[in-house]
Amino acid sequence: MILTLALLAQAATAAPKPAAPDARAAVVCVRAAPGGRRPLTFSGTLVGKRPQPGAFKLPLTPGSDVCNNLLRSRIATWSLEVTTSGFTPCVLPAPEFGQRVTYSAKAGARGLKCAQIAKSPIGTWK
Repeated sequence: MILTLALLAQAATAAPKPAAPDARAAVVCVRAAPGGRRPLTFSGTLVGKRPQPGAFKLPLTPGSDVCNNLLRSRIATWSLEVTTSGFTPCVLPAPEFGQRVTYSAKAGARGLKCAQIAKSPIGTWK
């Protein structure tokens, strides 16, 4: 009985915390697969009724994470993608604010592939 209560308490503390509803930012990281022969680019723009600041275009280095902070906007949404010449862009879903999401990207013989490999909360702003 005591062992069961201890395991339940441990499981409750190990569960990840949900994102804060007032979170103002998210972090998105992309890791290019090592050994890739094509240069990959991670880019993002805020899509709204009018042009928005905050667009970025970052080259990816194989084996290392390239990260960018996304700030919340009430009038626009983030559009994120990984591109390389000759392939259809890989569209990444924008993360929930208050989260850090890491994606992997790989250009292979069958095209460009992206997948989520990690997700964790980043905490609240003070």
